[in-house]
Amino acid sequence: MEHTFSTPAPVHLVVHNEVGHVGVTAQPTETTTIRLEAETQEAEALVERAVVECRPKGQTHEVVVKIPRWGGIRFFRRNGVSITVVVPGGSDVAVATASADIEVTGAVGSADFATASGEASADDVAGDVVAKTASGAITLGEVGGRLRVHTSSGDLHCSRVRGRTEFSTASGDVEIGAAEDRVEVKTASGAARLGDLAAGARIVGVSGDVRVLAIEEGDLHVRLVSGNVSVGVAEGVEVHVDAETVSGQVYSDIALDDAPQAGRAERGAKVDISVRSVSGSIEIERALEQVA
Repeated sequence: MEHTFSTPAPVHLVVHNEVGHVGVTAQPTETTTIRLEAETQEAEALVERAVVECRPKGQTHEVVVKIPRWGGIRFFRRNGVSITVVVPGGSDVAVATASADIEVTGAVGSADFATASGEASADDVAGDVVAKTASGAITLGEVGGRLRVHTSSGDLHCSRVRGRTEFSTASGDVEIGAAEDRVEVKTASGAARLGDLAAGARIVGVSGDVRVLAIEEGDLHVRLVSGNVSVGVAEGVEVHVDAETVSGQVYSDIALDDAPQAGRAERGAKVDISVRSVSGSIEIERALEQVA
Protein backbone atom coordinates (compact mmCIF):
# COMPACT_ATOMS: atom_id res chain seq x y z
CA MET A 1 0.00 0.00 0.00
CA GLU A 2 1.42 3.40 -0.98
CA HIS A 3 0.35 6.99 -0.28
CA THR A 4 1.79 10.19 -1.74
CA PHE A 5 1.09 13.73 -0.50
CA SER A 6 2.12 17.13 -1.84
CA THR A 7 4.40 18.67 0.80
CA PRO A 8 6.55 21.48 -0.67
CA ALA A 9 8.11 22.33 2.72
CA PRO A 10 9.65 20.14 5.43
CA VAL A 11 6.96 18.24 7.35
CA HIS A 12 6.41 16.99 10.86
CA LEU A 13 6.31 13.19 10.59
CA VAL A 14 4.74 11.02 13.32
CA VAL A 15 4.98 7.20 13.06
CA HIS A 16 3.63 4.55 15.46
CA ASN A 17 4.55 0.95 14.63
CA GLU A 18 4.91 -1.71 17.31
CA VAL A 19 6.64 -4.52 15.36
CA GLY A 20 8.54 -4.58 12.10
CA HIS A 21 10.67 -1.76 10.73
CA VAL A 22 10.48 1.99 10.19
CA GLY A 23 12.71 3.55 7.55
CA VAL A 24 12.68 7.30 6.91
CA THR A 25 14.67 8.99 4.14
CA ALA A 26 15.02 12.77 3.90
CA GLN A 27 15.90 14.12 0.47
CA PRO A 28 15.23 17.08 -1.86
CA THR A 29 11.58 16.51 -2.74
CA GLU A 30 8.24 18.32 -2.61
CA THR A 31 6.21 15.24 -1.78
CA THR A 32 5.94 12.77 1.09
CA THR A 33 5.60 9.11 0.13
CA ILE A 34 4.59 6.33 2.53
CA ARG A 35 4.79 2.62 1.68
CA LEU A 36 3.35 -0.04 4.01
CA GLU A 37 4.25 -3.71 3.62
CA ALA A 38 3.01 -6.61 5.77
CA GLU A 39 5.80 -8.94 6.87
CA THR A 40 3.39 -11.86 7.29
CA GLN A 41 0.04 -12.76 5.80
CA GLU A 42 -1.69 -12.13 9.11
CA ALA A 43 -0.18 -8.64 9.31
CA GLU A 44 -2.00 -7.64 6.11
CA ALA A 45 -5.04 -6.88 8.28
CA LEU A 46 -2.94 -4.32 10.17
CA VAL A 47 -1.95 -2.62 6.93
CA GLU A 48 -5.58 -2.40 5.87
CA ARG A 49 -6.50 -0.75 9.18
CA ALA A 50 -3.52 1.60 9.26
CA VAL A 51 -4.08 5.33 9.69
CA VAL A 52 -2.23 7.44 7.11
CA GLU A 53 -3.02 11.16 7.15
CA CYS A 54 -1.56 14.45 5.95
CA ARG A 55 -3.01 17.61 7.47
CA PRO A 56 -1.98 21.28 7.54
CA LYS A 57 0.02 22.41 10.56
CA GLY A 58 0.98 26.07 10.57
CA GLN A 59 3.11 26.79 7.52
CA THR A 60 3.76 23.11 6.88
CA HIS A 61 2.04 19.70 7.15
CA GLU A 62 1.83 16.98 9.75
CA VAL A 63 2.03 13.47 8.32
CA VAL A 64 0.77 10.69 10.60
CA VAL A 65 1.26 6.93 10.12
CA LYS A 66 -0.19 4.62 12.78
CA ILE A 67 -0.29 0.82 12.70
CA PRO A 68 -2.93 -0.54 15.13
CA ARG A 69 -2.33 -3.24 17.73
CA TRP A 70 -4.56 -6.21 17.24
CA GLY A 71 -4.84 -9.90 18.10
CA GLY A 72 -3.18 -10.16 21.54
CA ILE A 73 0.44 -10.56 22.59
CA ARG A 74 1.15 -13.67 20.50
CA PHE A 75 -0.11 -12.02 17.33
CA PHE A 76 1.60 -8.79 18.24
CA ARG A 77 5.06 -10.35 18.55
CA ARG A 78 5.01 -12.35 15.34
CA ASN A 79 3.38 -10.04 12.83
CA GLY A 80 5.12 -6.87 11.85
CA VAL A 81 4.72 -4.12 9.31
CA SER A 82 7.53 -2.48 7.35
CA ILE A 83 7.05 1.28 6.88
CA THR A 84 9.12 3.24 4.37
CA VAL A 85 8.73 7.03 4.26
CA VAL A 86 10.40 9.62 2.02
CA VAL A 87 10.11 13.21 3.31
CA PRO A 88 11.54 16.60 2.30
CA GLY A 89 14.96 17.36 3.78
CA GLY A 90 14.85 19.18 7.11
CA SER A 91 11.63 17.47 8.24
CA ASP A 92 11.05 16.72 11.93
CA VAL A 93 10.69 13.01 12.71
CA ALA A 94 8.97 11.37 15.70
CA VAL A 95 8.79 7.56 15.81
CA ALA A 96 7.42 5.25 18.52
CA THR A 97 7.83 1.45 18.40
CA ALA A 98 7.99 -1.61 20.64
CA SER A 99 10.49 -3.92 18.93
CA ALA A 100 10.54 -2.35 15.48
CA ASP A 101 13.89 -0.85 14.44
CA ILE A 102 14.09 2.81 13.36
CA GLU A 103 16.43 3.97 10.60
CA VAL A 104 16.59 7.61 9.49
CA THR A 105 18.85 8.58 6.59
CA GLY A 106 19.49 12.02 5.16
CA ALA A 107 19.41 15.38 6.97
CA VAL A 108 16.38 15.96 9.19
CA GLY A 109 15.37 18.88 11.41
CA SER A 110 14.80 17.12 14.74
CA ALA A 111 14.32 13.54 15.94
CA ASP A 112 12.23 11.99 18.72
CA PHE A 113 12.58 8.21 19.19
CA ALA A 114 10.77 5.96 21.68
CA THR A 115 11.23 2.19 21.60
CA ALA A 116 11.41 -0.80 23.94
CA SER A 117 13.83 -3.22 22.28
CA GLY A 118 14.15 -1.74 18.82
CA GLU A 119 17.34 -0.04 17.69
CA ALA A 120 17.31 3.53 16.36
CA SER A 121 19.77 5.27 14.06
CA ALA A 122 19.94 8.64 12.32
CA ASP A 123 22.43 10.45 10.12
CA ASP A 124 22.59 14.23 10.53
CA VAL A 125 20.05 15.98 12.75
CA ALA A 126 20.11 19.78 12.56
CA GLY A 127 18.13 20.32 15.77
CA ASP A 128 17.46 18.42 18.99
CA VAL A 129 17.35 14.66 19.51
CA VAL A 130 15.28 13.00 22.24
CA ALA A 131 15.44 9.20 22.58
CA LYS A 132 14.04 6.71 25.09
CA THR A 133 14.68 2.98 24.94
CA ALA A 134 14.84 -0.05 27.19
CA SER A 135 17.39 -2.30 25.52
CA GLY A 136 17.69 -0.87 22.04
CA ALA A 137 20.86 0.94 20.95
CA ILE A 138 20.87 4.54 19.70
CA THR A 139 23.32 5.43 16.91
CA LEU A 140 23.61 9.01 15.66
CA GLY A 141 25.79 11.00 13.30
CA GLU A 142 26.03 14.75 13.93
CA VAL A 143 23.49 16.41 16.22
CA GLY A 144 23.21 20.18 15.78
CA GLY A 145 21.12 20.84 18.88
CA ARG A 146 20.59 19.27 22.29
CA LEU A 147 20.86 15.51 22.84
CA ARG A 148 18.79 13.81 25.56
CA VAL A 149 18.83 10.01 25.82
CA HIS A 150 17.45 7.68 28.49
CA THR A 151 17.93 3.89 28.36
CA SER A 152 17.83 0.88 30.65
CA SER A 153 20.53 -1.20 28.97
CA GLY A 154 20.72 0.38 25.53
CA ASP A 155 23.95 1.99 24.34
CA LEU A 156 24.41 5.45 22.83
CA HIS A 157 26.87 6.14 20.00
CA CYS A 158 27.13 9.64 18.53
CA SER A 159 29.77 11.18 16.27
CA ARG A 160 29.35 14.83 17.30
CA VAL A 161 27.00 16.94 19.42
CA ARG A 162 26.87 20.72 19.20
CA GLY A 163 24.37 21.26 22.01
CA ARG A 164 24.21 20.00 25.58
CA THR A 165 24.19 16.21 26.10
CA GLU A 166 22.26 14.36 28.80
CA PHE A 167 22.53 10.56 28.98
CA SER A 168 21.04 8.45 31.77
CA THR A 169 21.10 4.65 31.89
CA ALA A 170 21.23 1.62 34.17
CA SER A 171 23.78 -0.46 32.28
CA GLY A 172 24.14 1.10 28.84
CA ASP A 173 27.43 2.43 27.48
CA VAL A 174 27.93 5.85 25.93
CA GLU A 175 30.41 6.87 23.24
CA ILE A 176 30.60 10.41 21.84
CA GLY A 177 33.23 11.45 19.33
CA ALA A 178 33.11 15.20 20.04
CA ALA A 179 30.94 17.46 22.21
CA GLU A 180 30.92 21.23 21.82
CA ASP A 181 28.74 21.79 24.90
CA ARG A 182 28.64 20.17 28.32
CA VAL A 183 28.03 16.43 28.73
CA GLU A 184 26.06 14.93 31.65
CA VAL A 185 26.17 11.14 32.20
CA LYS A 186 24.35 9.18 34.93
CA THR A 187 24.84 5.42 34.98
CA ALA A 188 24.91 2.41 37.29
CA SER A 189 27.28 0.05 35.47
CA GLY A 190 27.71 1.56 32.01
CA ALA A 191 31.03 2.69 30.56
CA ALA A 192 31.65 6.17 29.11
CA ARG A 193 34.04 6.97 26.27
CA LEU A 194 34.17 10.64 25.30
CA GLY A 195 36.35 12.14 22.59
CA ASP A 196 36.92 15.90 22.29
CA LEU A 197 35.26 17.80 25.14
CA ALA A 198 35.09 21.53 24.52
CA ALA A 199 33.04 22.44 27.61
CA GLY A 200 33.64 19.72 30.18
CA ALA A 201 31.49 16.93 31.58
CA ARG A 202 29.91 15.48 34.70
CA ILE A 203 29.88 11.68 35.02
CA VAL A 204 28.31 9.85 37.96
CA GLY A 205 28.29 6.04 38.08
CA VAL A 206 28.82 2.92 40.14
CA SER A 207 30.94 0.40 38.20
CA GLY A 208 31.70 1.66 34.72
CA ASP A 209 35.04 2.77 33.29
CA VAL A 210 35.44 6.35 32.06
CA ARG A 211 37.74 7.38 29.20
CA VAL A 212 38.08 11.00 28.08
CA LEU A 213 40.38 11.33 25.09
CA ALA A 214 40.79 15.11 25.15
CA ILE A 215 39.34 17.86 27.33
CA GLU A 216 40.07 21.34 26.03
CA GLU A 217 38.30 23.61 28.52
CA GLY A 218 35.85 23.59 31.43
CA ASP A 219 35.59 21.19 34.33
CA LEU A 220 35.46 17.41 34.45
CA HIS A 221 33.61 15.98 37.46
CA VAL A 222 33.71 12.17 37.87
CA ARG A 223 32.28 10.12 40.74
CA LEU A 224 32.59 6.31 40.62
CA VAL A 225 32.69 3.34 43.00
CA SER A 226 34.70 0.73 41.10
CA GLY A 227 35.48 2.14 37.66
CA ASN A 228 38.81 3.19 36.21
CA VAL A 229 39.22 6.75 34.94
CA SER A 230 41.54 7.89 32.16
CA VAL A 231 41.69 11.53 31.08
CA GLY A 232 43.60 13.17 28.25
CA VAL A 233 44.26 16.92 28.57
CA ALA A 234 44.79 19.07 25.48
CA GLU A 235 48.18 20.69 24.99
CA GLY A 236 48.70 24.20 26.30
CA VAL A 237 45.83 24.14 28.78
CA GLU A 238 46.14 25.26 32.38
CA VAL A 239 45.23 22.23 34.52
CA HIS A 240 44.06 21.78 38.09
CA VAL A 241 43.56 18.22 39.30
CA ASP A 242 41.87 16.93 42.45
CA ALA A 243 41.95 13.11 42.28
CA GLU A 244 41.39 10.53 45.00
CA THR A 245 40.92 6.75 45.04
CA VAL A 246 40.74 4.45 48.08
CA SER A 247 42.24 1.19 46.83
CA GLY A 248 43.34 2.18 43.32
CA GLN A 249 46.29 4.27 42.17
CA VAL A 250 46.70 7.73 40.65
CA TYR A 251 49.06 8.26 37.70
CA SER A 252 49.92 11.43 35.81
CA ASP A 253 52.42 12.13 33.04
CA ILE A 254 51.70 15.86 33.36
CA ALA A 255 53.73 17.96 35.78
CA LEU A 256 50.67 19.51 37.37
CA ASP A 257 52.65 22.20 39.17
CA ASP A 258 54.32 23.46 35.97
CA ALA A 259 53.25 26.65 34.22
CA PRO A 260 50.93 26.05 31.26
CA GLN A 261 52.40 26.00 27.78
CA ALA A 262 51.68 28.72 25.25
CA GLY A 263 48.58 28.26 23.14
CA ARG A 264 45.16 27.81 24.65
CA ALA A 265 46.39 29.05 28.02
CA GLU A 266 47.13 32.47 26.51
CA ARG A 267 43.42 32.69 25.66
CA GLY A 268 42.45 31.72 29.20
CA ALA A 269 41.74 28.03 28.56
CA LYS A 270 41.58 26.17 31.88
CA VAL A 271 40.63 22.65 32.89
CA ASP A 272 39.56 21.60 36.37
CA ILE A 273 39.52 17.85 36.94
CA SER A 274 37.85 16.38 40.02
CA VAL A 275 37.77 12.56 40.28
CA ARG A 276 36.67 10.30 43.14
CA SER A 277 36.79 6.50 42.88
CA VAL A 278 36.71 3.85 45.61
CA SER A 279 38.55 0.97 43.92
CA GLY A 280 39.38 2.24 40.45
CA SER A 281 42.64 3.66 39.15
CA ILE A 282 42.98 7.23 37.86
CA GLU A 283 45.27 8.26 35.00
CA ILE A 284 45.91 11.79 33.70
CA GLU A 285 47.87 12.19 30.47
CA ARG A 286 48.47 14.46 27.50
CA ALA A 287 45.92 14.04 24.73
CA LEU A 288 46.77 13.37 21.12
CA GLU A 289 46.36 16.42 18.91
CA GLN A 290 43.47 14.88 16.99
CA VAL A 291 41.23 12.25 18.56
CA ALA A 292 37.80 12.81 16.99
